[in-house]
Amino acid sequence: MTKRWNNTGSNTVISWDIYGYWLYLPAFFYDDLGRLDRYDYIQETYHPASDTKDQAFIHPETGRYVMNYPCGMAVMALPAFAIGHITAQILGYKADGFTLPFQLSLIFWCVIVSCLGIWILRKLLLKYFDEWIVALVLIIVSLGTNYLNFVVFSPMTHAFLFTVYAYIIYLTDLYWSTANGKLRHVILIGLLCGLATITRPTDIICILIPLLWGVSNADSLLTRIKYLFTHWRVPILFAFAALFSALPQLLYWKHYAGHWIFFSYHGDDKTFSFAHPHVIEVLFSYKKGWFSYTPVMILSVVGIYHLYRYHRQIFWVVGVFTVLNIYLISAWDCWWYGGSFSMRPMIDSYPLLMFPLASLMDSTLRSRFWRYPVSVFLMSCLCINILFINQSNGILGAPFMDEENTTKAYYWRTLGKVCATANDKKLLDTDEEMPGRLEPTLQDIYHIDLDQEQQDSLVTIGGRRSLVLNGWHQWSGRYIVPPSFNAAHGWYRVYATIYYPVREWNVWHFTQLCFGFYKGERPVKEKLIRLERITGENRAQEVYVDLKAPDNMAYDSLVVHLWHADSQRLVYVSDIRIAYTPGE
Repeated sequence: MTKRWNNTGSNTVISWDIYGYWLYLPAFFYDDLGRLDRYDYIQETYHPASDTKDQAFIHPETGRYVMNYPCGMAVMALPAFAIGHITAQILGYKADGFTLPFQLSLIFWCVIVSCLGIWILRKLLLKYFDEWIVALVLIIVSLGTNYLNFVVFSPMTHAFLFTVYAYIIYLTDLYWSTANGKLRHVILIGLLCGLATITRPTDIICILIPLLWGVSNADSLLTRIKYLFTHWRVPILFAFAALFSALPQLLYWKHYAGHWIFFSYHGDDKTFSFAHPHVIEVLFSYKKGWFSYTPVMILSVVGIYHLYRYHRQIFWVVGVFTVLNIYLISAWDCWWYGGSFSMRPMIDSYPLLMFPLASLMDSTLRSRFWRYPVSVFLMSCLCINILFINQSNGILGAPFMDEENTTKAYYWRTLGKVCATANDKKLLDTDEEMPGRLEPTLQDIYHIDLDQEQQDSLVTIGGRRSLVLNGWHQWSGRYIVPPSFNAAHGWYRVYATIYYPVREWNVWHFTQLCFGFYKGERPVKEKLIRLERITGENRAQEVYVDLKAPDNMAYDSLVVHLWHADSQRLVYVSDIRIAYTPGE
């Protein structure tokens, strides 16, 4: 009897973006790359992504499916696929690319590849720094950054590219530090640069590493350029090796999209806005800021200055690459890169950024003044990283980090926690919360008569007159409440009782309870909460949202309404009322 894994949909390893990168392998070996006949079967059986076909699309010119994502990760994950296929047949699982043996094989292969990257990075760093500094830096990158998350819990492109970059730097250093560099090193560097480019096209900037490594000033740059002209076989071999490595992607695009070079990312936010990069958001935002969720890397960026002082031959390549890399990452319209922990595209550059980090550690930990504050900061970062990874993956319980919608209020409320309450989760949607000391002074001022609704949207359930929201009745009434003059400067709270037999899981389809101050038809101030964040299915629960009145009197009414956000699930709403307290 064929075994099937009772998977958990989008919480499995091969889901969402990983599914998009992985899809090349089962499509090539079990299907037709252009037709994807098993696309619906995969979605209906394993639910690895949303209900839409967002991992591939039909090209209007060729009529064939074209993958959204490039094929580099599929090339690197081929050994995992082969092991998964063999294991599935031996153990009686279905060999379709998604059963348990394939999922586990990808995890173990990612760990193996990552260990190789750490090993080669150690060999490289030991050429420049003492062993204890190297050991410390490797501990920091392994346990104190988001790299750990993408090795163990989300084995996607970045963990593989970490190792690719480590080998590019190692081979580059080996070539330029040897009196007579070997052409085989040039070929290997070209192959790896090509592989990085067809994994994430923006990683084409990895060619800066072999170009600028060892350049410390204008004279050495001029010497490097002269060398490449006089030893013309070096750049020619590099280019041919890189092109050969990228050939699978080029052939795929030519055959299925009709073009040798093709921009395959499909979607409104899958493009670049080079004139408006989101640098501040990428680095510091509560939604996905690199320094907000991986604070230890602040030391690495600061350490670039130490490279300038003590390792000038590495400073320019690290500095130029880092600036350009952050710019490219920030210019992507979907700058938060989906539901993932911290700023995941930065992981690719960590092997390079370990050099400024090591240089900083070498200087500060030898200083009596800086030794202890830096050590305390490092230990804090290690603990925070483990806590963040738990929040994202639920090591000690259910995951509660919302990797696309975290707000400042939610970030600070849950910092250091291993579980989140319903009141905590409200702060993902609103940044206002009535002080607890004011709750005893709340008084009901208005109760909404649901009989004003259309009769076909009302039922009586559990003794309550309830409004029904569903796929064809998405909006409640717009309940307008004139505020009294005496209630102008206090807090308002809107209550509602919610019941739904089956929970909606797509956050963008969660039912929204909206409350705001209006001047005529114009909103002056509004807040909302998504109800499925804070409630469970098959039981009635009272929820509420708080809103403080604006300081001025630029409003003449309170407006309450609910929106079902295109969900097809049933939701019953009853007992909608408004309370007020004049407290500040």
